[in-house]
Amino acid sequence: MRTWVNATCAAALGVVFMVVLRLPGVSDSAITLISNGGQLAAALLASAGCAVAARRTAGHRRLAWAWLSVGTGAWAAGQAVWSYYEVALGREVPFPSLADVGFLAFPLAAAAGLVIWLGTQGDQLAARGRDLMDGAIIALSLLVLSWVTTLGSVVAEGADGWLPLVLSLAYPVGDLILATLVLIALARAQRSERATLAVLALGLGGLAISDSAYVYLTSAGAYSSADLVSSGWVFGFLLVGAAGFAVPAEAVALPRHSSRDVDAVGSASLLRLALPYVPLTAAGLTITVSLLRAPRTPAVTLLLGIALVVVVLTRQFLATLDNQRLLVALAETRDKLAQQALHDALTGLANRVLFADRLDRALLQPGASVSVLFCDLDDFKLVNDQLGHEAGDELLQLVAERLLGCVRLTDTVARLGGDEFAILLDESHDAQQVAERVVASLRERVEVRGQLVQTSISVGIAHHKGLAERPARERRTPDGDQRRRTSVPNTEAVAAVAEREATAALLLRLADTAMYAAKGAGKGRAMSAPEEATVSPLKPTLTSVADPDDEATGRESAPGLETAV
Repeated sequence: MRTWVNATCAAALGVVFMVVLRLPGVSDSAITLISNGGQLAAALLASAGCAVAARRTAGHRRLAWAWLSVGTGAWAAGQAVWSYYEVALGREVPFPSLADVGFLAFPLAAAAGLVIWLGTQGDQLAARGRDLMDGAIIALSLLVLSWVTTLGSVVAEGADGWLPLVLSLAYPVGDLILATLVLIALARAQRSERATLAVLALGLGGLAISDSAYVYLTSAGAYSSADLVSSGWVFGFLLVGAAGFAVPAEAVALPRHSSRDVDAVGSASLLRLALPYVPLTAAGLTITVSLLRAPRTPAVTLLLGIALVVVVLTRQFLATLDNQRLLVALAETRDKLAQQALHDALTGLANRVLFADRLDRALLQPGASVSVLFCDLDDFKLVNDQLGHEAGDELLQLVAERLLGCVRLTDTVARLGGDEFAILLDESHDAQQVAERVVASLRERVEVRGQLVQTSISVGIAHHKGLAERPARERRTPDGDQRRRTSVPNTEAVAAVAEREATAALLLRLADTAMYAAKGAGKGRAMSAPEEATVSPLKPTLTSVADPDDEATGRESAPGLETAV
């Protein structure tokens, strides 16, 4: 709000300047004094506003505003020289003169400030090519507009030597560069700074219009300080000063990779997409009108139009490449999120959700032979208490690696939580052998943080053997026509889902019960449920897989359990 209030006041002062220049009865000398004095005062005000903004900000923003202050100050110095010739000496200013040094220093310094400003609007490197082509579209479109309106006439009429011609072209070209930079900065700006950049863009736009008109009138020998062209400079510098004075004192430099809120990103993206096509549309209409009105085809205008089309097509090609990159990055992010959602963060194993999903898929197959191994580290709490939780985490990672080494690639090893693991063996008939490998693998000592740790694991086994697929039934419509064949009706399909869920829960419960029985029998062993897990409840009768060390240690199997040799 403060920015637009300042801009309104600046516009009001510009209107007052225009009215004073057109007051009847004012002498030519007074008009010359008012015109030169107004332009000098506006430039000094702009330099002061940019200096204030530089003092109120920090980092790259401070440097950018400082360069803008230097540039507007240089223009004020050039205007002071111009005023000296016209007011003090009372004669026409020669062209070129020392005033042109100050005038042309302005676009150079201001461009440096805007480039620094763009550098603080950090963006992905892959998008820089697109931004470069957007700038080329804007610059070329503005060049077309300037060529058709002023530059073409200046070049056609020529000048008294190459230096005056180069200086005449330098003014509008410099303004094109500034306009392009500020429009790109506006398109990439955050919400908090858009108003400032918009007012700054309006100010530079007023300067560009006045410079182009000045070049045209000078080449035609019709320019004087009393022309309304001077009002464009006054308006422009007043708006630049308004933008500088509106920068709040608490503003700080933004980090190069600062995050943007969702609304700001959306509106900034829309503005960035639409901005290059505004001058492009104006340039296209101008070229069309110029070609239709010209008695013969203007070669330069036609070449500029062709160049503009080539730049636009190049920009669209780069945008397509950028979109392809974004799609690849999106797919990678999606896969990464899926990996994080379905895998344990510590060990990289499948988590409970993925294990349940794969168990359900295994049970879905007709006649599926599925085994579930429920594994629990023995005395894991002692490792955490004696060596610390970081050592416990490292031990869990080592256990995960050993479990993976005991199974096939098609099997699933999951960490259910804490020190509990589960193994899903699909279409496997050697669950007991796998369990024995797991038990034997975890008997070997592991090195954790420079210390050898003796580990063991207790394993419970549950097995399920599914029924063969039932024959398909024909479903008929009331008129007797056969419409389709289906294996089960919808109600039976729902029942089948519930059946699989019950079977999966029963398998895990039986394996868990078997694991606790293994712990009760002396730990470091595996025990399995003797009956296959079906839809009907299974009796939790367990069979022991004998520990090879039992004979050496003299341990006996748990009472009521049958020892398998």
